[in-house]
Amino acid sequence: MADIFVAAEKKSEKKGVPANEKHIHALSSFCQNPLGFSFQNQEKDEKILLFLRRHLLTNLSWLIPSLLLLLLPPLLGLFTPSLGNLFPPLLLPQNYLTVLLLFYYLFVFNYMFISFISWFYNIGIITQKRVIDIDYSDIVHRYISYTKLNLIEDVTYRQTGFIRSLFNYGDVFVQTAGTHPNFEFLSVPQPAKATHVIQELIGRH
Repeated sequence: MADIFVAAEKKSEKKGVPANEKHIHALSSFCQNPLGFSFQNQEKDEKILLFLRRHLLTNLSWLIPSLLLLLLPPLLGLFTPSLGNLFPPLLLPQNYLTVLLLFYYLFVFNYMFISFISWFYNIGIITQKRVIDIDYSDIVHRYISYTKLNLIEDVTYRQTGFIRSLFNYGDVFVQTAGTHPNFEFLSVPQPAKATHVIQELIGRH
């Protein structure tokens, strides 16, 4: 997985960062002209113009259930005596309960890890040459799709609902010509700006 996020080469002659370029943060979801970031198979003259990832807020969909699951055993421990009286089979030996508890927490942390990896490594990259969509599934499966800018026919975005409007994130759709696959960047920040950047690139090709 690390071969996608390769640190960009440092230029000793560069004393400052240009106004239109920004250093990308590890948890960034939107960055225009990012510095310190590159990807596998990036061409020497290929410059990343836009970095996209699902909005950080979308992680609440798995963070909140995970926190509830982590708190569940301690909460159940408060009611163990009364539950044991009602359901005698629940009175298992302490060793059995410890092993079950370890497996339970292992399952919860595994769910949290996979959810975070899915958010962190599923990204979209727009360069001056192409649009790239990188998707990870179950950690070991990686899917990379890309298309040249001259094959893009249309770019639209959708932003519906109060939460999405309040936090300014939505879905960006890139329609390509012919049998080439279309691209969907879901729940990304500033969808209108992302769409505008891609449309400007299309106009140059």
